[in-house]
Amino acid sequence: MHLQSKVRQDWRPLLLTLAFCGFVPPSLAATPVIEPLPRSEVARERIQEDVEHTVVIGNIRRINNQVRAEREVLAEGELLRISWLIPEGHTSKEAMAHAAKQLQEHPHTTLFFCEGRECGSSSLWANQVLGYSRLYGPEENQSYLALRLDDEPQRFISLYAITRGNRQVYLHLDQMTPEQPVTDMLYPTPATLGKILRADGELKISGITPEDSDSAITEAWLDLTARMLRSDNRLRIQVDGAQAPAFVQSLLDRGISQQRLEIGEPEPENGVRLEKR
Repeated sequence: MHLQSKVRQDWRPLLLTLAFCGFVPPSLAATPVIEPLPRSEVARERIQEDVEHTVVIGNIRRINNQVRAEREVLAEGELLRISWLIPEGHTSKEAMAHAAKQLQEHPHTTLFFCEGRECGSSSLWANQVLGYSRLYGPEENQSYLALRLDDEPQRFISLYAITRGNRQVYLHLDQMTPEQPVTDMLYPTPATLGKILRADGELKISGITPEDSDSAITEAWLDLTARMLRSDNRLRIQVDGAQAPAFVQSLLDRGISQQRLEIGEPEPENGVRLEKR
């Protein structure tokens, strides 16, 4: 505690000197939360303050000459946009995985993930969503990840990775720091939920309440889990937690087969944990 106070005091003369020299130090929001792969080069960097920005958290398509997102979040605040050219010898998947691993260290909510042709038109992502034509490439070589970082300050992170036709690899970051935190409940898409479960083997869901209580959050997670299971008939899950029996029963009531559901351990006490079987 004393050390932190001393650090702040030591910085004040330096900040005043920089201000008199006409240099304004970047805000915390303008500092990227990730580092790209070593030896990556900044291809373009932009910072916009007091801007209204739409974070895409669902599939995109063109309707009447305009890009429409299946789901999106609108926020006002500071937007940092950086595109890196990744060194030769690395793939777009490596660039994305390296960045995503760093984001996992923050409390976060994964909202949307797609890869390859399921992301849709690379031209729309590059030119319309991310605003940088150099990000255009073959659709099978792209991936997109959107998360909300739930620490302080709240930030929305969008990552787009692409291997262009000339084999150049780019990683793009959109980092939106809202002036006022977005308090709306946000959930991953069913497809994204399935990808997380298949990749990590388990997923903790908080906010699940007892069966006899009326909770919109619980109902939303039940609907989402049921849609995930319907979209992948081979997926089986075990549900752990004090509310697991009620959670499983509600999935049965939604038409999910008993053979695809198991009730596991009574922990955690709050929420449930889904495990891939």
